[in-house]
Amino acid sequence: MQVFPSVASLERLAGAVMCDMDEEWQEAHYFSERKMAELYDESGAARAEETPTPERLNEWRLVAKRAIESSLELADEMEAA
Repeated sequence: MQVFPSVASLERLAGAVMCDMDEEWQEAHYFSERKMAELYDESGAARAEETPTPERLNEWRLVAKRAIESSLELADEMEAA
């Protein structure tokens, strides 16, 4: 007997696994409650209006660049798996 007696049975299993993964992703929290509160904190909004220094802008660019590179590396690893 084969592990999957038909293509349809394999498709049902793959679909069930993907549904489970989708539910996990929907329930995941990527930001802490404290960070989310900062987004809605009016005093935080006032600080956001301040003009950042050139050094701070460079720091943010570096963080963004690292995040993008990490995301691309992760995508490559997932594709290879």
